[in-house]
Amino acid sequence: MKKSMQRPAFTLIETMWGLTIGVLVLFTVTLVLQQLHRNLAINYQLVQQFDNAMMNLSNPKASFRYEGREDDKILLTGQTHAGEFRHYRLVVRGSRLIMTTDKGGFMPLVEHVAQAHLDYHENCLSIMVKPKHGQKMTRLIFVPEMTYEI
Repeated sequence: MKKSMQRPAFTLIETMWGLTIGVLVLFTVTLVLQQLHRNLAINYQLVQQFDNAMMNLSNPKASFRYEGREDDKILLTGQTHAGEFRHYRLVVRGSRLIMTTDKGGFMPLVEHVAQAHLDYHENCLSIMVKPKHGQKMTRLIFVPEMTYEI
């Protein structure tokens, strides 16, 4: 009688190796998809923050006026809800675009910023923001120059 050299099924070790490799592939795919989803959520949040900041800067009630430039800061004057005028600075600190006041307060406008560029030309404030993950965004808003009455 001849014994057959063919095996009818996988051995237990081969099955365990196959399951282990399958689980590792599944975990890797899951982690990659989670990171992609996280990056998309951060980009969506950044776009919302950026558009909200532009709406605040172009708010007619605040009536921001351009005062000048100091190094990489844009100097603005605006009116508070109480009607008093206050000096503001738009500046990039760390990975955030923030607005600071002359009294030491600050308000973060956009977070997760890798690069930003602030420019002013002919009554238009140009703000370009490049997020850490995603494409750069640029917005132009109308901000008239500060006029001093004598």
